[in-house]
Formats: sequence, C-alpha cells, structure tokens
Amino acid sequence: MGAKVFVGRRKQLALIDEAVGLVHTGEPQFVVFGGEVGIGKTRLMRHVADRLAESGMRILSSACIELGVEGLPLAPVTAVLRDLVHELGEAALPALLPGADALLGLLPELGAPEPAPSSQAQMFDLFAALLRRLSAERPVLLVIDDLQWADRSTRDLLGYLARTMRAARVLTVMAYRTDDLDRRHPLRPFLAELERLRGVRRSELAGFSRAEIAELVAGLRAAPAARPLIDEVYRRSGGNALFAEELALADGVGEVPDSLRDLLLHRVEQLPPSALRVVRLAAVGGRRVPHRLLAATAGLDEVQLLDALRAATAVQVLSATVDGYEFQHGLLREMTAADLLPAERARLHRRYAEAIEADPALVPADRLAAQIAHHWDGAGEDHKALPALVRSAEVAGSIHARAEQAQIIERTLDLWPRVPDAQRLSGHDRLDLFETAVAAATWAGEDARALGLIDRALAEIDQAREPGRTAKLLAHRGMTLHHLDRDGALTSVAEAVQLLPTVPPGIRASVLDLVAVVFALRGHPGPARDAAEEAAQLAADLGDVDLAVNARTTLGWVLCQLGAYDESLATLRAAGDLAERHDDLVRVARAQLNIAEALHHLGHYPSMIVAAQAGLEAAYRSGVSRTLGALLAAQLCAALAAVGRWDDAESASSTALDMDPPDVFGAALYALRAEIALARGETDAVREQMSLARTLLSPVSHPGPTALAVTRLEAEIALVENRIDDARAAITAALPTAIGTGLALHAWPLVTIGVRIETHARMRARVNSRSDTGDGAVDALRAVAAQLPTHTPLFRAYAAQFAAEIGAPATSWPDVVADWDAVGSPYPAARARLRAAEAALGVGDRRTARRWLLAAVEQADHLGAETLSEQVRLLARSSKLPLDAQAEPRTRSGDLERFGLTDREVEVLHLVAEGRSNRQIGEQLFISAKTVSVHVSNILTKLGVNSRGEASATAHRLHLLDG
Repeated sequence: MGAKVFVGRRKQLALIDEAVGLVHTGEPQFVVFGGEVGIGKTRLMRHVADRLAESGMRILSSACIELGVEGLPLAPVTAVLRDLVHELGEAALPALLPGADALLGLLPELGAPEPAPSSQAQMFDLFAALLRRLSAERPVLLVIDDLQWADRSTRDLLGYLARTMRAARVLTVMAYRTDDLDRRHPLRPFLAELERLRGVRRSELAGFSRAEIAELVAGLRAAPAARPLIDEVYRRSGGNALFAEELALADGVGEVPDSLRDLLLHRVEQLPPSALRVVRLAAVGGRRVPHRLLAATAGLDEVQLLDALRAATAVQVLSATVDGYEFQHGLLREMTAADLLPAERARLHRRYAEAIEADPALVPADRLAAQIAHHWDGAGEDHKALPALVRSAEVAGSIHARAEQAQIIERTLDLWPRVPDAQRLSGHDRLDLFETAVAAATWAGEDARALGLIDRALAEIDQAREPGRTAKLLAHRGMTLHHLDRDGALTSVAEAVQLLPTVPPGIRASVLDLVAVVFALRGHPGPARDAAEEAAQLAADLGDVDLAVNARTTLGWVLCQLGAYDESLATLRAAGDLAERHDDLVRVARAQLNIAEALHHLGHYPSMIVAAQAGLEAAYRSGVSRTLGALLAAQLCAALAAVGRWDDAESASSTALDMDPPDVFGAALYALRAEIALARGETDAVREQMSLARTLLSPVSHPGPTALAVTRLEAEIALVENRIDDARAAITAALPTAIGTGLALHAWPLVTIGVRIETHARMRARVNSRSDTGDGAVDALRAVAAQLPTHTPLFRAYAAQFAAEIGAPATSWPDVVADWDAVGSPYPAARARLRAAEAALGVGDRRTARRWLLAAVEQADHLGAETLSEQVRLLARSSKLPLDAQAEPRTRSGDLERFGLTDREVEVLHLVAEGRSNRQIGEQLFISAKTVSVHVSNILTKLGVNSRGEASATAHRLHLLDG
C-alpha cells in the first residue's frame, strides 16, 4: 500500500498563493473552503500547512469541536494557545504580549487566574494582538477546520478578525461541510457577510476528475491502476476523495458495499479485535482523544494499547497527533460511533466520564466540564449529567459565550424532569435557570430562543405564588415579541401590569421600566409615560440608585418620543449625572445615547456630537462597545455626516465596526456609510454597505428606525439608477410603518425622498408623452407628512422641503435653503440651492439662478458630493450659465437675435449640436419628445436648413453657440 498523495486542487492552491503574496506585504488574508463530506477539505489544508511550513511560516492548527451537547466554546482559541505554550513555553506569551495572562487564563491547567476581561471584545483584541505580534517575527498560518461546528463565540471572533486585522502577516484558512448546512444553519449568514469583506476569499471544492481519480488511486496503490478499477472508483465515488480512497483501498478485500456506512466502516471492521475495540472507544471520545485518556479507558496494558493503535494508524483509520489520536476523517469517526449498539455507546461514555472524574488532568482544564457533561449525558446518567451541564454552562458564561450558555442550560432543563432532587444536585432553582438562560439568549441576540424559554417558564410557574417573577417574564416576553415583530407584545405587557398590585415595589419598578419601553415602541405614548413616571417615582422612594437611573433614563427617552424635548433632556441629564456619581459607566452610556437622540430630534448637531462622544467613552470603558457603543457611534456618525464632516463620520463608523457589532447595531452603521457613499457617487461602496446592512437586519425584525433608513436608501438608490417603479414600491411598502412614536427622524426623510420620486416620475411621463398615475402616491405621502412633527428646527426644515417638492405656494426653495442653513446641514442646503436655481430659471431669472448654482457647486465640491456637483454643472451647462465666479451670464448674441431663436430653441440647438436625439433632449429639458420635434422644426426653418446636421454645422460656423 502506498502513501497518500495529494492531487488536483490547482485552483485552490493558486488562490492560496495569491493570498500568501499579499500576506507577505502585510495584508492579512482569509480563505474559506467549503465542500461535501470527504471531498478533501482537510487534506487540502494539511497540504497547504505542510508546504507553507517548509517556507518558514508558523503554523497554528485548530478545529471546531462538536461534543454532542453543543460545540465547545472558543475551541480553536484554546487549541492555538495550548500549542503555543507547548512550543514556546508558558512564560513566552506574556513576554511577547503584555496582557496575555488574560488569554492564558483560558487554559486552567496552567494555574493562571480566571480571565476577567470587561467584554468579549477585549478577549478578541488580545487574540488579534497575539497574532500580530507572532506575525512580526514570521508569517503565520492559522488553520481552522470543521467550521460547521463553530459556536457563536468562535464565529464572532472570526468575523472580528476579518474586520479588524490590519498590517499583519497572517493567513487564516478555514473549511466547512456544505452538506451540514441546512437553510437555517447559523454559518450561512456568517459566511455571506464574511465573503463581502476585503481580504476574504471563498472557494467550494468540486469532485475530482477521472484523471485526478486515476492519479489518486495510483498513489494509494503505489502502482498504476487498471482502467476498470479507475472507472469503478470514479463511478462509485462521484469524484469524492474520501470515497475514492475507501473504494481503492478495499480492492482485494472483498465486495465493497454500496452504502456509505458500509463503505466507511469496511476498514474498521477488518482491524484486529483489540484495535477495533480501541477505535470504537476513540470514536465515542470525540474528534481528538489524548493518549493518556485512551490509556485510562481502554483496559489494556501499554504494549497492547500501542499495538492496537499501531494497527489502526497503519490502515489510516487513526492518525497520531502531538498528544493523542484523531480519526483520519471526521465522518469515519461518526459512522464508527453510530455503528455501536446504544448500550455499547452508553457503556463507553460511562467509562470516559468515570475516568475523567477520577483524574481531571486527563483532559485540558477548559474542556473538563464540557467533557464530563457530554459523557454522562451520552451514558444516560441523567443525575450525573445534570450538575455537569450546569458547570459547563457556567464555564461558557465566564468566557462570554452567551449563546452556548443558553443552549447548554436548555439541555439541562430538558433533563431536569428525569432527575430526582435536581435542584439539590444542580445547586440551582429551575426557574432561576430559566431566567439565566433567557438573559443569556437575549444577550446573544437570540430572541427566538429567548421567547421559547420564556414560554416554557411561564407554563411551569405558579403565578399565584410568584407574581413578581411572572410579571418580569411577561414584560420580557413583550419586548421579545416586539423584537421578533410578532403579535402579542402589548398583550404580554398588559398581563404583566395586571400582576403589579401584588408584587414588591422593586420588582414593580423594574417591570414598569420595561413596560414603558414596549408601550412607546408600539405607538402608545400616553401609557408609556405613565409607566415610566411611576417606575421613576418608585425607584426614588426605594433609594435604589441602579433602578432610579434606569427608570429616569427610560422616562427621558419616552419624553423625547413624545416631543417634550426640554423635559426629556433635563431628565436624561439628571439620570446621567446620578450614574456618573456612582461610577456606573454602562448607565452613563445609556443616558448619553438618549441625550444624543433628543438633540438629534432638535437638529442640535454640535451638542449631539459632544453627547455621543461622552457616551462612547463610557461604553468602551465598561465593555459594552459592541451594543450600546455601536448605537452611540451611529448617533455620532449621523451628527458628523449632517454637518458635512463625512470623513470623520466614516472614520468613526469604521472604528465602531471594528468591534463587530451584531445585528441592528451594525446595520445602522452600514446604512450610514451607504448614505455617505451615495452622496459621494461611490456606486460600488453603496452596494457593498447596503448588502452588509441587509445581512445584519433580521428579516423578522420590527420595522424600526434602521429598517426605515435602509428602505429609504434603497428607494433613493433606485431613483439614482432611474428604476422609478422599484423606488415607488420601496416607499409604498415602508409608509405604513413610518407613522409611529419616535420615528419622525426617519419618517421625514422617507416622505421627502418619496415626493422627489413622484416629481421625477411625473417629469419622465411628460417627456415620454404618457399620463402618470402617481396622484394616489402623493396623497399617501401628504397624509403621512401631515402626522409628523414640525416643532423643531430639523423637522421644520424637512417640512419646508416636502412642501416645496409638492409645489405648495406658501413655501419657496429659498425658504428651504434658509431652514437647512439654520440647522447647519450643508448637503440638504446645497440640494435646496440647486432646486432654487431651477425655480429661478423657470421664471427667466438667470442671474439669480447663477448665484444659486455657484453656491450649490461650492458646497457640493467642498463636501465631495460628486453626484450633486455633476447635477449642478449639468444644469449650468444646459442653461449656458458659467460657474466661473468672475463671469457673468452672457446675453444673447446679435446673430441669435437676427435668426429669431427663442431661449428654449437655443437650448434645443445646443443639444442638437451635441448629437442628442429628440427623446434625450426631452429627458434633459423635461419636455416631451413631441415638443422637441416642434422646436427642431422651428430651428430648421429659422436657420434656413434642411437637416439637423446642417443646423449644427450652421450654428458652429456662425458661432451661434459660443459662450
């Protein structure tokens, strides 16, 4: 039997070579390989690692681990750290990277203290910094296999690295099984988002060709294979590398079964009895099993064990690792374990659990709780699995793996009814576990899981005995239903309120605090204010500072939604001051977020910038930069963009996105970046940022501010691309959701772009001599605008712009300019100046039009608003208005007077001379093609020529169009 050979994969190797070239220049790269089970992903990565190791790269290999309960949190991180400690020594990492002690705390076997980073982001920062430091010495290859088993925290880390790694000679190569990804698998959206990032390449492995199969079989057999065998292997394997290997190696041993199960297990079943027992034991142990753990559980002496392992590795069922063994293919391990009788599997799981409990040093300390839980669970020893699962959940929570914590507690709760005296064994009350799991799922952004847990808890709780806990669960349920955009949010909070007369004041206040938010979000400002005021008063009476700050902040936010801005700001500033006096940075950040929002409603951008920056500082210091920090960054970027500091806004958003904010937190930032890119005319950037925003916005999320902003941008993009029907459809779909408490900031831009779309549609219809059916759309926009507030400088500016767009006689475009100038927003002011120029031209006031155009182009150029700048220049060219500040618009030449051409005919003649068709001329001058035809006929008659070409030549010859 020959050694395994590596064949094919030229496309993937070229991709790696290209990435390596960029890595050597200091640009980190990420390559993701996907493919079906056995297609050769792991073999490809091993080949790449071997080749790059020969070139001097440092190789850090790891894999995501599936243990049956849940994927092990941050398994690739701990594997890499453990290998580095083994290679460099424990003292080397702190010397290399100050602060690495926190990372070493993930390896309890070192005796390091538990890490206590202020947030998961700090842990991610340290790991990224470690990779950068290592790459300064020599380039680094980080290999991560079995990405389909990655836990939420590992996916978050990889996304963070892909977004934040800069100036580092690091190549990360990952692989996942495509056939493990069902429609709802969490890896799907992760990969979709990852692929859009710069420096990320993705490739799916196809099956081998017949020639490649022939090469593979020849290598395995150490001799050229007969044609019939190649044909048989190629036909049966379908080009799958693993299946082809199995078929080739089975030649001469007997008939190869058709089913995959038998195919995979054939070589296993040919092993000697002792080797077969060890392989089956290893299959139950997991993907990788330490040698000492196998020795402790195999029941063989050292010589017998080594003989058995040698037999298993000789036929390539197992492969030796640094400290243990792994199956040559993960699927082979799974099928070997699945081939055991249930009682056999349970017996082997029990053997592992007993051995690990007797000697915990048999497994890495960070995997101890998870391994014990997994094996007692697999053994069917529920009374032992349950406390182990609780400990495993606590470990997951301690490293901020909230999604995994919630999943493990769910498994614990499933076992609970089968375990007598479960509360004593676990050390926890069952309902306490429910509340912990709900909080973990909510923190992880898994609202559907949280809702399921809440409903299970409510089904079990005795409401009469525990009205307080019931009320808290119901209030939380209302908020969760709102987040999922499902019916029943108000019903749930109403049920919570009904229980409040019987609960203690502290619980009552915390429930009312949440109830107020739900009422406000669902468009019930009156009850929201009542609930918030009562919560604040209860908190004050109790002297509970934390509760008081929360309640006052909620009250201030509700007052802002109601338009009581002075009262809102006073309440929010008092809450922020109280939080600051007690050094409660999280609540300082929340108060500043709401202060910034209130100032946004007013259009007080300089003060808004100050508030958002103060809140960001508190958020970063308190470890909530990915959530509250992202919202504060969005407020900061909105204010910076509004005052024309687009570069600063992009820089601030980039910094915030480096923290990898999840879901709507990141979507808001991407939407802001898309808006700036749209104004700058950066089409590719607009598409990229919008795609990222859509990816992060859940399809079932409530149609709140960010969703409205994204829809409005989609409509504006469609307008720019002249897709009027698409633009109209986007506005029409969003209008019903734009009427709600606190949505004016996003509803006003929506209706103003909506009326711009209708204006454009009417002009296009007139040019094409068609009737337009947009009156109903305009009426709908009017109806929404009539319900929006107009009592702040910002909202007055929007209202004036809307009125001018629909041609209201009481509002002129100069009025709109004045309103936007008063707010201090140069971009909408520049757009209004362009419209004022158009209005002046419409009444023949060319000098006034030119002054408006000069001001508009100056603002647009200063901002870098290329699209707007080009629109201004286009109008100036078509109107023959010079944009040289020293020039004056020329009067009509004597020749033009002599020929009797009107101003409109001169405009048409200019465009005829440029070779424009009647349709093109009509679109530019907003007149119908039929009217253009009449003008052209008049021009030909007045110039005494017979064709458009003669008219153009005459105009140039006589310099009729000069200037």
